[in-house]
Amino acid sequence: WFAKKYPNEPEATLPKNGADDKYTLEQIEKFLGGSEGALGNAPRGEKLFAKARCAACHRFGQQGESLGPDLTTVARRFQRREILESILYPSQVISDQYATKIVHTQDGRTVTGVVGMEADGAALVLLSTGEKVKVPKEQIEEIVVSKMSTMPAGLFNTLTLAEIADLMAYLNAPPPENLTRRREEQPTGKR
Repeated sequence: WFAKKYPNEPEATLPKNGADDKYTLEQIEKFLGGSEGALGNAPRGEKLFAKARCAACHRFGQQGESLGPDLTTVARRFQRREILESILYPSQVISDQYATKIVHTQDGRTVTGVVGMEADGAALVLLSTGEKVKVPKEQIEEIVVSKMSTMPAGLFNTLTLAEIADLMAYLNAPPPENLTRRREEQPTGKR
């Protein structure tokens, strides 16, 4: 019934690991809940945020891009399991705000990414590479919502479990303090 009522939404099925996935959710959770996983190091995780390509689309504090959700306070908003599920199964739950769309053009081209509409009716498509493609209004044949996330699957496949613990420690760290502060009044020495 769900597929009939919501044909453009991802299927209402439990997420499954792909054949190429290095870890299962259970393996990662077991490691993170153990003594070795508790040794996750936020400064090392900050470096991994770039190595694992998170920063190509996500911000944390002042680091990264704003193509996907800002992760600065992600640990305050979601539990560890929800964060891990979002990384392992990026197409399982996709926010409307970041839904991938497919733009079909009159000349048979297809452009896929996060779409924003310009004032002149043109579609501005943000590709997962960070590149922006403008498709003029008169060239758009149709725009359809994709069931696949722009965020690629398999992002943990290049990391060790210890590196995943470091990355999770970074995502759980308090956000960096804002470096711009109001200047305090200087004493004048007068009474």
